[in-house]
Amino acid sequence: MAEMKELQQGMEKNQAQMKALREAFHSQMSVLVNEVTTSLQTLTRIEREFQLSETRMQEQRETINHLQEQLTQLRETGSEMEAKIASIFNELNEHQQKIAAYNATLMETQGRIEIVENDVNQRKAESDVKQRQLEEKQRELGRRNAEKDQEVTKYREDFSKAKKQAGQVKKDNPMANYLLTEGLEPPELDILAVLIHKKEVTVADLKRTAKTPPAITTRVLKEMENKGILELTSDDKARLAISIE
Repeated sequence: MAEMKELQQGMEKNQAQMKALREAFHSQMSVLVNEVTTSLQTLTRIEREFQLSETRMQEQRETINHLQEQLTQLRETGSEMEAKIASIFNELNEHQQKIAAYNATLMETQGRIEIVENDVNQRKAESDVKQRQLEEKQRELGRRNAEKDQEVTKYREDFSKAKKQAGQVKKDNPMANYLLTEGLEPPELDILAVLIHKKEVTVADLKRTAKTPPAITTRVLKEMENKGILELTSDDKARLAISIE
């Protein structure tokens, strides 16, 4: 159960990380889109101003051509118009510089977007790997739980069989009847059921299958040995010391 809880907490943590990543990505994308939108709006306005300047330049050229025909009479006016044309060219140069700056900003913004997208893709790939690992652990845990359930079911069947055998022993063996009815506690009965079924079993197996903590199981085994119910061999195995035939 602790392992399942840890896995669930890992899944919740991964989901929280994915949610935070998505929110961060959406936030950054919103900022970047706003910046790009502002840049495009500014670029559109500059283009309109540029077109207006082109129109004005065309008008000025026509005026200059007209003034050239009247240059002698309108020399002063022509000088003024030349000054205006120079101003327009200055404005055009400024607009071109602004366009170049906005283009540079747009390229930088696109680069930042690519960096964010690459980071998000990398994190998503890492999250997918963790998710697959988590699913594999869950499958393994399910398999182990199924095996444990099968093992518990088997020992329950063995215990039921042992109880029936113990009932028969009570009828056929007065000594065993006394031990079973007067001298054994539930932990001892559990151990005896396993020994009746398997005849001989390791102490380690008894500790795994007993319903009591390992330290208590060890104590009970020693008490049963002192009562003459079982024998503990030098190779750490237990076997019945009484006949159940």
